[in-house]
Amino acid sequence: MRIEASKNLKKLSLLYVEDEDAIREPFKIMIERYFKKIFIATNGLEAVEIFKQNSIDIIITDIRMPIMNGLDMAKEIKKIDNDIPIIFATAFGDREYLKEAIEIGVEGYIIKPIDRNKLFKRLNFIADSLCAKKEIEQYTKLVELLFNYQKDALVLFDKDFNIKLYNKSFQKLLNTKNKPTSLKNLIEYCQDENGNPIDISWFYTPHKKPLICTHKNGLIRYFDIDLKYLEYYRILSITDITDYKIETENIKEIAMIDELTSLYNRKKMDLIKEHLINQYICFIMFDIDDFKAINDTYGHLKGDEVLKMLAKNVKNSLRESDLVIRWGGEEFLIILQHLSNIDIAVSLSEKLRKKINHIKIKDVGHFSCSFGVSCGYISKEHDIKKILNRADEALYLAKRKGKNRVEKSE
Repeated sequence: MRIEASKNLKKLSLLYVEDEDAIREPFKIMIERYFKKIFIATNGLEAVEIFKQNSIDIIITDIRMPIMNGLDMAKEIKKIDNDIPIIFATAFGDREYLKEAIEIGVEGYIIKPIDRNKLFKRLNFIADSLCAKKEIEQYTKLVELLFNYQKDALVLFDKDFNIKLYNKSFQKLLNTKNKPTSLKNLIEYCQDENGNPIDISWFYTPHKKPLICTHKNGLIRYFDIDLKYLEYYRILSITDITDYKIETENIKEIAMIDELTSLYNRKKMDLIKEHLINQYICFIMFDIDDFKAINDTYGHLKGDEVLKMLAKNVKNSLRESDLVIRWGGEEFLIILQHLSNIDIAVSLSEKLRKKINHIKIKDVGHFSCSFGVSCGYISKEHDIKKILNRADEALYLAKRKGKNRVEKSE
C-alpha cells in the first residue's frame, strides 16, 4: 500500500546531501514537491555551510562522500543544533558506520536504493513529531494545548501537584477510566530511563527526560517528556517514542551481527559485560585448525562456507542462554553464564570438537578445531579480561600439543 506524504512536510525545509548526480537529481525531483523548501549539497562541507545560513528542519545525507563524509558532517551540525533530525541513506556495506551514527544521535537510516514507502514512513514520523513540538512551544501558555485532538498526552497541574486539566491521551496513558486528580497515578505507572521508580521530586524542576511506562497488562511504552513551568502552573507534555525506540534498538542489534555467520560479533561483549559482573562464567575460545591452508588451497569462498557451517553447528548445539560470538577471523568465543564447574565446560567443548570433526564440506572435506577453556568469578570488569586471556592461553596450548584437542586453564 502506497504511503502518502504527511501534510506536515509542507511546513518544513529539507537539506539533501548526495555527491552522485545519478542519485541526487532523480531523488530531488521525487521529493521536492512535498517540502516547503529543499536545499541541495554535494558534500558534507557544503552542507554545513548551507545549514549555517538557512533554516533547516530535516537532513537526509549519504555517508560516503568526498571532502567531508556524512558522519563528520553530522557531528559538525549536531554541534550547532543537537536536535536536528538526520537520516542516513546507506548502502549495505556501510553498516560498520551505524554504531557511530547512533552515538551521534541520528534519527535512523534508509538502505539504498531508497524504498519510497519506507522513506515517507520515516519522514512522516519526523514531520509529525517536529510539528507537534513546534505547536507545543508556540502555545505553552494557552489552555488550547490541552484540547483532546492533540496527539501527545498533556496535563496541567499546580504548584501543589494537583491536576487542573488534562486530555484524553493522558488518561489513556494512565490506562484508567477514573478522573486523574493528582500525579500519583503517573508516579505508580512510570519509571525513569534507568527503570527506577519516580517520586514527586521528579517534577520539582523543568526538564526534558525519557520516561518508561508499564501498563497493567505488562505492555511497556517509551516516552519523551517536556516539563515546563508557567508561573503558578506546570505543563507536562508526553510524546510516545516507542516505535522509534524499538527501531533504534534494532539498528544497535544489526551493528552487533556478523554478516557472514549471523553470529554476534565482539561488539556484543561491550554491551553485555556489565551484566556478567557478580556471577561465575566459563569462556570457551576455539578456532579452526589450519584455516589459512583451507583458504589458500580451496579459495576464500570455500573458507566462508566452512565458517558458516561451523557457526550453524555450534549455535545449534548450545543452550538458548549460552552465547557464541565470532571473535575475529576464524576464532570464536562461547560464553557460559552462571557456570563455575570447568569440567562441564570442558565436556561441552569435547562434544563440540567431535561434532565439528564430522562436518564435511564439498571439496574441502573434514576440518577440525582447537579449544581453550577457562572459568572464574567476575567481581569487576577487569576479571573478564583475565579469564579471556586464560582461555586464549589454553587455546594456544591446544595448538602446540597437536591441534584438534581441548585444553583448560584454571
